[in-house]
Amino acid sequence: MSPELSRRSFLGGLVAGSALLSGCLGGGLAGSSCPSSYSLEATALSDPELVDTVTQDFHEHADTVSNLVATAANEGEATYSTYRHLPLDSGDYVEHDGAYYRVERERTETRERTAREVGIEYDRNESPPTGATVFDFAELPKADREAFLAAYPSENFENGDGPRGFSVGGYAYVYPDGADSRLIDAGTVWVRYDGRPFEVTVGETRTVEEETFRYTLEQVGEDRATFAAFVHEELVVPLDDLSDAERAVFERAIEGEVDECEPLSDDFAALKDRLYEISENRATGHGPPLVEYEGTTYEVDLVNAVV
Repeated sequence: MSPELSRRSFLGGLVAGSALLSGCLGGGLAGSSCPSSYSLEATALSDPELVDTVTQDFHEHADTVSNLVATAANEGEATYSTYRHLPLDSGDYVEHDGAYYRVERERTETRERTAREVGIEYDRNESPPTGATVFDFAELPKADREAFLAAYPSENFENGDGPRGFSVGGYAYVYPDGADSRLIDAGTVWVRYDGRPFEVTVGETRTVEEETFRYTLEQVGEDRATFAAFVHEELVVPLDDLSDAERAVFERAIEGEVDECEPLSDDFAALKDRLYEISENRATGHGPPLVEYEGTTYEVDLVNAVV
């Protein structure tokens, strides 16, 4: 399991209480057994909403993406090296200076790097024991601060008091050559960050693969209006050959979420298969399918929940 996947897995486990614990999500009768269910919802989109839906929103990678896009738009290409996640994929749509572009990337180089494994543990009710080594985040060298933040699940502390606890283990971080560090091989220490104490370990080494990519952009809209027209032509799929029964299911999904436990009704199953086919054949593989039904564009959310 990759460090990124491991990190996401534990983040998902921080949710307090889950509808998956019993019954099916919204469908099924109370007290009935529903090991697998499907939910379907169709949300109408205006053209401005359609543009915002298709254009990627990168959140934590906003600065990196902005720099890559600006460089590729102004100079014809941009390069980026990483041993973790990619900030941009082929098929992403981005905006720069009012124009809209489709992203293409090509891998140009691969090399091995030596990474340190970063571990962070947090328990809301636990404090550093007497005699423990405690660092304030601000006093750490730059490389140590970056290693900590690379593994730190900051999004879980945005609301309220944050989670009761979590553990991140084996998160790979490549220290720059010759970088100062107070954490490498220091054993388990404590770092006080944003008013909270965290147990931190930076120690074992392992080899990671760093890849370098070339990014280029293809302009697909000189402004929002022309990009909206492009999206309608290339990404929105007409939903115009449904049976009357399938139409009835889709219209229920427009009015509100439709839920069914398996085995699905014939009408829901047929519509599900049609929507899966649309999703698989889309010009972009990102996000829910976009369809046009009776002159209106919809974003379709089709979710399979398994208990």
